[in-house]
Amino acid sequence: MLADPPPPEHDVHLRVQLGGLLLDYRATSTAARNFLADWKRTHCETIEIIIDSTEDRQQLPRLPCERLFLYP
Repeated sequence: MLADPPPPEHDVHLRVQLGGLLLDYRATSTAARNFLADWKRTHCETIEIIIDSTEDRQQLPRLPCERLFLYP
C-alpha cells in the first residue's frame, strides 16, 4: 500500500551538470533536498538548486523518479 501523498510544496529548479551537459528539472523542495544528499554521497559532478529563478518552473520537466526522493 502506498503512503499518503505529502502536503503540497513549492517546486524548486534543480540543475545537474554531467560533463558538458546541463539538465534542468523541477521537483518539490523535499525531493530536491533528499536528491542532493544522495547525489553528494555517490557523485562528484556539479548539482545545484536555483533559488532566484526568473524562469517559469512549470516549463521544466519533473525530476525523473521524484517520488523515490520524497522520503529520506
